[in-house]
Amino acid sequence: MQLAMVAVYTGAGLIALLYAVLTFRRRSETPLALPLGLVMAGAAEWALANAGVLVAPTRGLALGLNYAIFPGVALVIVGFFWHTTVSAGRRPPRLPLMLIHPVLLVAVTATDPWFHLFYRQAEVAELGIAVQHGPAYWAHVLYGYAMMGFGTVLVIRAMRRAVRGQRRVYRWFLVGALAPTVGNLVTVFIGVDWQGLDLTPVLFLVSGVVWWWTDRSGVNSERVPVTYAQVISALSDAVMVLDSHGRFLDVNPAATRLLAAVDPAGGAVIGKRWQEIAGPHFTTVVADAGQTTIHGPSGDVYDFRVVKIESADGSCPGTVVVVRDITELERLRAELTEQAMRDGLTGVFNRRHLTAVLEAQASAATDGHPLSIVMIDVDHFKTINDRYGHAAGDQVLVDLARQVTGSVRECDMVARYGGEEFVVVLPGTGAQAAAERADWWRRQCAARGVTFSAGVAQLTIPGGSPDHLLHLADEALYRAKRAGRNQVLVAEPTLSLMG
Repeated sequence: MQLAMVAVYTGAGLIALLYAVLTFRRRSETPLALPLGLVMAGAAEWALANAGVLVAPTRGLALGLNYAIFPGVALVIVGFFWHTTVSAGRRPPRLPLMLIHPVLLVAVTATDPWFHLFYRQAEVAELGIAVQHGPAYWAHVLYGYAMMGFGTVLVIRAMRRAVRGQRRVYRWFLVGALAPTVGNLVTVFIGVDWQGLDLTPVLFLVSGVVWWWTDRSGVNSERVPVTYAQVISALSDAVMVLDSHGRFLDVNPAATRLLAAVDPAGGAVIGKRWQEIAGPHFTTVVADAGQTTIHGPSGDVYDFRVVKIESADGSCPGTVVVVRDITELERLRAELTEQAMRDGLTGVFNRRHLTAVLEAQASAATDGHPLSIVMIDVDHFKTINDRYGHAAGDQVLVDLARQVTGSVRECDMVARYGGEEFVVVLPGTGAQAAAERADWWRRQCAARGVTFSAGVAQLTIPGGSPDHLLHLADEALYRAKRAGRNQVLVAEPTLSLMG
């Protein structure tokens, strides 16, 4: 039995020592490596000293090796408490404070043969040293369990606050610590140690296996706590929690900045009502759950999401308000919408948007508010491309679009119909006036060396067909081309078009 325990203690010590070395080598990768390495180094010293007790040839050497267990025990306590405080997101105690217990423990055990404060009596037993504990021993036990108990509480609290994906990591750490803790309780309080048997370092094998498994899974060494509070604080969205009376219970930093922008003189908001802090644009948005978009007084745009917190009894103890500044998003959306309506080369509206505008304008056309269009086609455009290149042809189209766009009213619209053709929509303009304006554009372009032909058509009856209107303008344009180009003709035979 004695040789078997020597083998078990030695194996446990060597495994713990190997784990400690491997963990120390990763200390630059994670703040948890050093304290975890101390725990396993202490367990290794604890187990190997127990093995030495069993093979010591004399009582004095066996007792000395038994005292040598306790520096390892002190390392376990220091490393465990250090590890749990870092895991819980706290700063570890300063090194001098952590060294007080190990130094006192070494001093007491070193002088115990003379003062007997640690062991009142010690005798060699079959499986180690059988002892009667003194007051210093019980003070050491009380301190050790207090520190490890406090550290365990910190880990449990951190586990409860942590995001769901990290809770299992804390859980496995506690499972790993459970086995040697139970073994030590049995050794200390149930009296197994009268036979000289110490289960604690042996059960650190279980801890080593569990912690090795979690480390191999890639999560243990990275276990820096991420709490819900940290997640909420890191959000760029403003998050505000209100009680059932609309008073602020909590806000994240983004919400603090938003509220300061809304009311620079508002100061601290906790305990104040929503109506006191939010501007008139925002006071009613928290009344009901849902999502809404609010335009602020300075042109900013905000997305409001309101969630009512429901209790098990169906009551509503509070409200969560999440606000996102979507001003830039709305600007980009408007820009993309504008780009979708524009011709990429000339910058005027495209044919799709022309169709939509004509549908709306045709429905509103009346005898007193006619609708006319001008269809323009650049003369000899293919010759320009063939002689001067497509870049020159593109520039002709750009210049023509700029010339026409620069001389239309705000209610008018210029669109590229396709190729070298453009359509100008002129609401509230009769065919004759539209033809005169088109002829002025023609003369301006001709003065710059580029001519075009144009056809004009007018719609005066509500509900007329835009396609028919375009067809008549195209026919007038075709007649202008056949008549020698560089001229404007009005559609015939009628200016009042039916659908």
